[in-house]
Amino acid sequence: MNERVIVSMTSYPARIINVGKAIYLLLTKQTRKPDEIHLWLSTEEFPNKEQSLPKDLQQLIETNIATVHWLPKNTFVHKRHEYFKIAQNDDLVFLIDDDVRYADNLIENVLNVHKKFPDCIVCYNRYPAHVYKGKRIIYGSGVVSDIPLVNKDRWCGQSMIPAKLYPKECLSEENQTIRNKVDPVSDECWFQPWTVFYDIPIFHLNYGWGTDIDPKIKKESGIVGWSHQIEANGLERRDNWLTAVLDAIPKLKEKYVRLFGYGR
Repeated sequence: MNERVIVSMTSYPARIINVGKAIYLLLTKQTRKPDEIHLWLSTEEFPNKEQSLPKDLQQLIETNIATVHWLPKNTFVHKRHEYFKIAQNDDLVFLIDDDVRYADNLIENVLNVHKKFPDCIVCYNRYPAHVYKGKRIIYGSGVVSDIPLVNKDRWCGQSMIPAKLYPKECLSEENQTIRNKVDPVSDECWFQPWTVFYDIPIFHLNYGWGTDIDPKIKKESGIVGWSHQIEANGLERRDNWLTAVLDAIPKLKEKYVRLFGYGR
């Protein structure tokens, strides 16, 4: 394979303590090692840059095992999508969470799927399908399939995206301004509509969420739990973020209305 395996990650102060170990596990335990690891951080959260980071992570960066990119604005999990602005067309970009130990054969198995289906996104978990009741997201039963499906499965951030498939339009300055205004936190609510608009196939493995690196910092207690909270209109935050994205970009909403009866 000519493709490079790229890991793109981000973190924030409450979880940065995990990142050095997360990178170490990727480099020592995966049966197929990544070719490059890119870590995207914000100076809003780490004003002293490298000096703000844990010592083990500083040492990894000093030895060029991982490349850290400093961004002036904190765009939460969206930061790891910045890699697609510099990606080569053949790059296979693994979006990796900073708090998870993945199965040791994860990268190898994703690449095996890619060899068989080179024109799809590969999610690491078998997530439920999105069903819509008006503007509310209903997570239906998982769509079990041996082939990639279009507009059937939910996309989630733990996935490998071939750079050639990434819709660069969603990274334009205009669209990032919209994103940062209406959906500053959740890349799921932002990127899922683009996979629908461009009919990008998705294949789901069934690895689960992985194991928490630090049992005291559980995934559910972070952004995941926050996005599920009910807001004043009775909908979850992720429902309202998706609605805001679709209302802000009419062509995305038109397809959601046409395919899913969204908002009816």
